[in-house]
Amino acid sequence: MASSMLFESTSGSPETDRHLQLVQSVDWSATSIGAIDDWPPELLLLFHLIILDPQPRLLLLGPDHTLLYNEAYAELVGERHPAALGRPIREAFPETYSMTLSIVDEVVSTGRASVEKGFCMPLMRDGRLLEIHMSWIVVPFPKKSSLTGFSVILRDETEKRVSDRRLQTSHQLSMALTMASDISSLWETILGSLRDRDHDCPFALLYAPEPDANGNDELFFQIRGSVGDFENNPVAANVLNLSGTSNDRLNQKLGAALTSEEPILLESEDGSLPKSWSNAASTRGWKDACTEAVVIPLQSNRYHKVRALLVLGVATRSKYDVAYKSWVEEMRRTIGNSIHSLRKKEMAAVELAQREKKANNIRLQYNHLVKVMELSDVGIFSCDKSGNLLQANESWYRLSSFSRQAEPVPAFAWLESVYDDDKALVMSNWNSMLQGKPVTYQMRWKHPERPEGRWILAVCLPVMDDQGKIISISGCTTDIDAQKRVENDALQALQALERASASEQRFQHFSKSSPVAVHILEIPSRAISFCNIAWFDMLGIEEVPFDQLDMSWTDGILEQDLPLLRESVQKILTTHEPQTTQFRFRKMFLSGDGHRYQSWGSSQSHAELDENGAVKAIMTTTTDISHLKWAEEVQRSRVEEALEAKRQNEVFIDMTSHEVYESLIEMKSILDKLQYSDEKAGNRLGELVASSAEAVNIITSCSSHQKRIVDDLLTLSKLDSNLLQINQAPVRATSILDDMRRVFEIEAGRAEIELRIQADPSIKAMNVDNVMLDTGRVHQILINLITNALKFTKDKPQRRVTITMGSSEKRPSDGILSSIDFALPHTLSDTVRESEAVASGPETFFIWFTVSDSGRGIKPDEKTKLFSRFQQASPRTYSKYGGSGLGLFISRELAELQGGEIGIASELDVGSTFAFFVKTQPAAPPIDQRLKNDIAIRPRSGSAQTSFSNEIVQIHVLVAEDNPTNQKVLKRQLTNKGYIVWTADNGQEAVDFLRQTRYWNAPSSSSPLPSSPSTAQEKALHVILMDTEMPIMDGLTAARRIRQMQRDGLLKGHVPILSVSANARPEQTSMAMDAGMDDSISKPFRIADLTPKIDRLADMAYAG
Repeated sequence: MASSMLFESTSGSPETDRHLQLVQSVDWSATSIGAIDDWPPELLLLFHLIILDPQPRLLLLGPDHTLLYNEAYAELVGERHPAALGRPIREAFPETYSMTLSIVDEVVSTGRASVEKGFCMPLMRDGRLLEIHMSWIVVPFPKKSSLTGFSVILRDETEKRVSDRRLQTSHQLSMALTMASDISSLWETILGSLRDRDHDCPFALLYAPEPDANGNDELFFQIRGSVGDFENNPVAANVLNLSGTSNDRLNQKLGAALTSEEPILLESEDGSLPKSWSNAASTRGWKDACTEAVVIPLQSNRYHKVRALLVLGVATRSKYDVAYKSWVEEMRRTIGNSIHSLRKKEMAAVELAQREKKANNIRLQYNHLVKVMELSDVGIFSCDKSGNLLQANESWYRLSSFSRQAEPVPAFAWLESVYDDDKALVMSNWNSMLQGKPVTYQMRWKHPERPEGRWILAVCLPVMDDQGKIISISGCTTDIDAQKRVENDALQALQALERASASEQRFQHFSKSSPVAVHILEIPSRAISFCNIAWFDMLGIEEVPFDQLDMSWTDGILEQDLPLLRESVQKILTTHEPQTTQFRFRKMFLSGDGHRYQSWGSSQSHAELDENGAVKAIMTTTTDISHLKWAEEVQRSRVEEALEAKRQNEVFIDMTSHEVYESLIEMKSILDKLQYSDEKAGNRLGELVASSAEAVNIITSCSSHQKRIVDDLLTLSKLDSNLLQINQAPVRATSILDDMRRVFEIEAGRAEIELRIQADPSIKAMNVDNVMLDTGRVHQILINLITNALKFTKDKPQRRVTITMGSSEKRPSDGILSSIDFALPHTLSDTVRESEAVASGPETFFIWFTVSDSGRGIKPDEKTKLFSRFQQASPRTYSKYGGSGLGLFISRELAELQGGEIGIASELDVGSTFAFFVKTQPAAPPIDQRLKNDIAIRPRSGSAQTSFSNEIVQIHVLVAEDNPTNQKVLKRQLTNKGYIVWTADNGQEAVDFLRQTRYWNAPSSSSPLPSSPSTAQEKALHVILMDTEMPIMDGLTAARRIRQMQRDGLLKGHVPILSVSANARPEQTSMAMDAGMDDSISKPFRIADLTPKIDRLADMAYAG
């Protein structure tokens, strides 16, 4: 039964096989869908499809929606598997039953699939209720199906949905932190941002240091705020003493987070998470109590002290997994950056205050220092309130580059010497002094030699009279240009040093934890100055400090591959270019198949250059590629095995076909002999001969049927291997109809079937003569269709079969054959649609054929099966008429490969019309036809006498055949037809025989070949029948030898050779033509098919 085959077979996957066993173990007979053996084929097919699907798939079967699902869905439902298998959904998932029922009712009412995206539903996994985000498609079974139920396709989107939500929380926190003005406001900003994210923050507490009586603020932490329901659930502690003296579990873990500066997990199970904190989450998010929380130490960076402890409740329906930890670490970095920024701001404010204090001191001492400053390099100046320069010392003029003027100058004329970008600053401070405020600021004077200007420190104050009125503005300017440049250089150097230090720290942290091996080789000492843990692991050596490493580390590399690494180092030293090297380690690698193989590594090496451009170190990263090398070897081995299996299969088919063909040859030869004898005997033997003729006809029919089956098997083998070729050659179109008349005329006559073969008027209208076609493939389609027509017509009162050939410029399926139901072209197939060898171009048109019969016809629903592999119209077809079910499938493939289609029009009890068409284009006449145009038309084929111009000549044939029976029978048949027959047992004898014929061109006495016979002894020869499979020298080798002798001048003219072989594959026929054969015929054959080929080649021999 189909069900037993399904469950007894193996899928190739141990997990899938175990799931199949679970399905089989369920008592399905107690469900609404019944026992497995009673399952309809549609259900078995659906189950087969979902069990192989890697995506979660579910079938809801029967009126109670019984569950049947695949392995991927089992992973989705978690701990409810396998109990849910075979149970109604209301029992397996009561919490989602009402929702499922509403969806099912909607699908039933609309008749269309239901699509739901991003739906959140709670599911128990590992004893815990988790939020699961799903998307699904619910598809109802067809109403006309014997099944009732629904197919459900699901996709778990939890990871993406939760990740997107956490990203939004991080982004909102990052935006809120930019609003904090100092460290104190930062804590409330953090808690305020988390209050809006109730799913990601069930509750939160933030503790910051609080100085004790001794001023120590590192071990005492005061609560700064909270998120959650702490009104009904009091906070366990407002002040934390983290000195390490408490035995409280919570206090110990908070102290551990402070000491390790790493996040620490609090859990209800171990008592470290207070119940009041856990219950604080019951009003937020999923309204569940929180069972876990993470203590996050907040600091500006890893080298600064902890500024706060943030206790963040873990989302109640999420696991504290790797993704959660990464998100917590990201929030920690974001807050740390804000702390760092605010700390820098506070330090800058302190520094600014100190500078202001210093400036005030300078202003107080200004009046006392004026006279002293006159003698110094400090510029002193005085202006009235309107900006007119009253006086200035020489240093001021030198610094400002303002020209000393004898005449009065306009107010603020000195402002033109101020650097353009600083003029606004100068005027702003001037206005401040007019309000009685002293100012200190930095500004730039323009400088003729430095576009960036000269920096000065200006200390200015208003001078007042006794009444306190401002009478002037005085000040001093100090040259700080050099200090400014040094300060800028120092700042840039410090920033560069900080960046380098941070980069070095990141690199060391990354390289130590990286699975990629990293090491640095110093040049010229070639000592290892740095390497990570992965480097020691790959080499399989013990980890030691860098300074203890010697050259013994090379022992971890296979000795045969050490020269490769040395060569790589030398190339880097020479070219300074990166090098990639693959090499083997000494340690072994355990592969997926349980075997041990040599480990492989792939290294990328880069040179580090000094200031002189010389290599001072080589940095190398090495990746373990053992799995890739093993996979490459496995893939190569499997490809070789597949190719060998394919080759053996083809050899087996060829050998089997050859043996079948050989037996058919002997059978058909004897049959032809009997038939010929029967024709000779005439009326002399009476009824005895008539009964023998009937037996002969039966055997002939059986052997022909066997040959067609073998031909179908050979063609099917090529189609399955994508190796079937279309070989178009010039042919006279109407000759195809002549061939069909010759092949089926006698068979139709015996069955008393009227056989009509005709050309459509379109052939004449389009002047169709010689065209490009693969005649053999067109013949194969026609023989299949005509054979079927005769078979299904012979038992009918009215027996008629009509074959029609026509042409069309557009696709016949859209025109003259539009009444035919053509098979849809394949969308998925192992074969290539429309071979590249098919004619193409502007002259392309179509040749079409119809085969009409007056047989039984077929029902409309039977048409869909006709052109499928191993399919017949109905089971009764085989029982009554036989057949393999391959003929029409192969005909369809051959038609499509030639750019065409095949189809049928039929009426039950009236008859059927099969039609097909192929693509073609005009062609020049074939060579044999051009030769025949130059000579007189001979009598009918098979007369053994042909007309060469105006004389009648008897045809001489050489039969090269190693099978004595076939040779003897064929000689007798040809002799009875009037041919003169010579024989040869192998290809070498056939070549030697040519020395006795008129073709032999006598060589000079120096030739190593034997001398030719005299003219009187020359034998006439017109055609060689050459078997391809012979001992000593096969037919292909003999043909090549004969053609080479023609090129060397040892033979006169062209020797016609007809290939005779049981190998009927198209590529084998092509091999025969490439070897020098002029034509070919496949065993077994009829004398009626052979003699026209002999006569045509004999005409060619005479014309040559």
